[in-house]
Amino acid sequence: MKISTILPVVAALASITKAATPPINVSGNAFWDTETGERFYIRGVDYQPGGSSQLEDPIADEEVCSRDIEYFKELGLNTIRVYSVDNSADHSKCMSLLSDAGIYLLLDVNTPDVAISRVNPGCSYNADYLQHIFAVVDEFSQYNNTLGFFAGNEVVNDVGSLYTAPYIKAVVRDLKKYIKARDYRSIPVGYSAADVAEVRVELADYLNCGNDTDARVDMLGVNDYSWCGQSSFVVSGYQQKVQMYSGYSSPIFLSEFGCNKVPGSRPFTEISSIYSLQMSSVFSGGLVYEYSQEEANYGL
Repeated sequence: MKISTILPVVAALASITKAATPPINVSGNAFWDTETGERFYIRGVDYQPGGSSQLEDPIADEEVCSRDIEYFKELGLNTIRVYSVDNSADHSKCMSLLSDAGIYLLLDVNTPDVAISRVNPGCSYNADYLQHIFAVVDEFSQYNNTLGFFAGNEVVNDVGSLYTAPYIKAVVRDLKKYIKARDYRSIPVGYSAADVAEVRVELADYLNCGNDTDARVDMLGVNDYSWCGQSSFVVSGYQQKVQMYSGYSSPIFLSEFGCNKVPGSRPFTEISSIYSLQMSSVFSGGLVYEYSQEEANYGL
């Protein structure tokens, strides 16, 4: 998929790109720009050159990020998602460049080696793990263009892995309590879910329930590849998902989208629906998977 193919479609959604990035807050089921008071819709791309299973920190390398930010601006993006970072590295230069371009960061706190394990979640949820994710928060809470943190990505990927859900909820709670204890600004904490039909509603509801508000997600990302090629709002199942998540009390967005099971370049016909009135009352935009061409063949 050539960037030039998607550029006119996405750029049309962003006639104005802000030169600054005031913090984004959550209220109800939406994100809000704290400066303008306007609703914030994610126009993004998933960004992990080398692949999400590799620990290569793209926002610690000024040369790499400054090169790619020029393409982000051409695409009209306002958000990137990064799956893993080195929490001991200096990210100030790249975060400043992103901010100057009006671009926010959604960041997974885990790495391929430091994450909740589906095989043994109780063992992986330990003091060293918490120290790692808290260090990520320490590093990125200082930047106004940190949009939010993901406590996990597709930890639950089938019915058999539902037993890991309490650990996801515990990580959400720990991150939110840590942010408060350190007196950082309120930064949304959420989860990026696999679109598994058998558990999607139950997991979403579980992550957003309970009397302990610290254990409830501030946002929910859904990795959804159901719209393929020249599909439609109804045929793709998007209509059903809007109905399914209607009434959800936290912002929902597509944390990954862009089916590649089509001949040639992906047409991205779903974009017109994602940002239409059909979906915008429930969904707050989305992120295309993914920027760089990796083994899975999703690269723009």
